[in-house]
Amino acid sequence: MLPISDTDFFHDIHFLQSIASSIQEGVIILDHRGTIVSFNEQAKNILNLRKDQLLDRSRTQSLWNAVHLDGSIVHSHELPVSITLKTGNPQNNVILGVVAADNPLKWLSVNSRMIKTTDDEVFVFATFIDVTKLILSNQSLYAEQEKLKASEEKFSQSFHYSSIGMAIVSTEGGLRDVNESFCKMLGYTREQLLQRSFQDITYPEDLEKDLSLVKKMLEKEIETYQLEKRYVHKTGNVVWALLSVSLVLNSSGEPQFFISQVQEITEQKKLNRWLEDRNVELLKTQTALKRKISQLKDFAGIITHDVRGPAGNIKRMLELYETAADKETKDTAFNYLKKISSDLTANLNELVHVLQIHLEKDIPHSDCDFSAITSSVCLQLQDSINQKHAQILTDFALPSISYPKIYLQSILYNLISNSLKYTHEGVPPVIRIASFSKDNYSYLSVSDNGLGLDMKKFGKLLFQFQKSFHSGYDSKGIGLYLVRNQVEDLGGSITAESEVGKGISFTIRF
Repeated sequence: MLPISDTDFFHDIHFLQSIASSIQEGVIILDHRGTIVSFNEQAKNILNLRKDQLLDRSRTQSLWNAVHLDGSIVHSHELPVSITLKTGNPQNNVILGVVAADNPLKWLSVNSRMIKTTDDEVFVFATFIDVTKLILSNQSLYAEQEKLKASEEKFSQSFHYSSIGMAIVSTEGGLRDVNESFCKMLGYTREQLLQRSFQDITYPEDLEKDLSLVKKMLEKEIETYQLEKRYVHKTGNVVWALLSVSLVLNSSGEPQFFISQVQEITEQKKLNRWLEDRNVELLKTQTALKRKISQLKDFAGIITHDVRGPAGNIKRMLELYETAADKETKDTAFNYLKKISSDLTANLNELVHVLQIHLEKDIPHSDCDFSAITSSVCLQLQDSINQKHAQILTDFALPSISYPKIYLQSILYNLISNSLKYTHEGVPPVIRIASFSKDNYSYLSVSDNGLGLDMKKFGKLLFQFQKSFHSGYDSKGIGLYLVRNQVEDLGGSITAESEVGKGISFTIRF
């Protein structure tokens, strides 16, 4: 258990790398200075770089150059990771052309996200995939379109032998001519298509938008239009296409026919959906990673903080046993020692079990009996209860809840130990513990007659890390911080009410 309690998972880059290694995209992690501190195997393979060419390189020292789609240079401050590092904003599906070392140009789709640890350390998590084939295909399409516009004398040959679908459409929508690519795309013969209109082969939900653009073109509001739309294949399947339409006018300026260029993008659409799904999965992975790191830190805190009390009780019982002069005192001390040791061992065993399955599953819930757990916690704090002559009053209208037992034990231990610590001199503490249901929620309250505090002054700081509000007490300011994290981690909330000198009351909504 000690290695876990001594480890700060927020600073463990290798732990983050182990998560990133399971992702199919290339992953690069940079620190707040923009220096690469980790990457996965896929990143190295996509960029075709060695480890020493990536690790500890800043974004300005990296062995690659980047260009925009138009060929212009991408400066270091324009890189997605630089923008995320500077602004904190995520960058999605940024297309960059990258020349890494002596390798040929590759086109990448890049995403970047900022990760912050609870210590406010900042990292940038960047993922990318190789979209060279897609970009080259789109560039080829654009070049083909430009060529057709510039070479009217070659129109007929280009029309019939073009690799993209082309059609000549009447102003009423009838198909006057189609090329072989268009026929293959939709599964019809040329003769079958010439008996149809574009309305007949358009997916019904996309027809209204297409007709609206046709109307604007005929009314000379627009000269051309481009539209992603769906066609209906002869088999009934949906075919996605990028449609570019131009209107040809006669010498009098009257509309003659439309020239439609139709590039099938069904696979591109599938790729885009796949990329979107991968981004969603990545965000889920990041969220789960943050949650698990937070949970592991809580477990470490439970060990270091909550075990101190029982360990101190064991020490005092041993001292009492060794110094007692009569057998009755020795027997009493020995029986307390056995009970405290047994409870402590059970708690530690359960924590070990939770940690063993924690990385693969959610924290296990069990049926938690409020009375039994409160009794166990009070036994661990028995020495303080006896010394201060404390009264523990319980009212468990709700006998039990389904909850992680180790969390509920820790919550009750911290709240009760606080009530035992911050008391008036010479006034026995009275601690009231109650559980109840209200509006379909389960609640736990712990209140006392202790010192209390000024909520207007300290209320916002009450649950923060290493904050204490009463001098002269052995307090590290960790207990209430742990309680809040444990409660909120499982979707609950905790509130406090207090007045100076009149005690404090905590209410937890599970």
